[in-house]
Amino acid sequence: MRTERATVCIPQGIHAAIAHRLHREAGRFQSSLFLKHGARTASLGSIIAILALGVERGAEIEILADGSDESAALVAIVGLLDELAT
Repeated sequence: MRTERATVCIPQGIHAAIAHRLHREAGRFQSSLFLKHGARTASLGSIIAILALGVERGAEIEILADGSDESAALVAIVGLLDELAT
């Protein structure tokens, strides 16, 4: 399992459209992907679970990946978060 820390710079935080994009991007990989915010963790396989984290702009999160393509998956998710912040 690999992890990467990130700060959410998306102006409205992680809302439904962002959760959908994260979910769709995660579906491209064999690895299991998760977001951790505080003491809570959500699978990127569930839009509702992502939204339930209540991630606001400026929040520190961890992206966790476990599987055969975990490195590529982490790069893709972090890249998407960066792209969505602009």
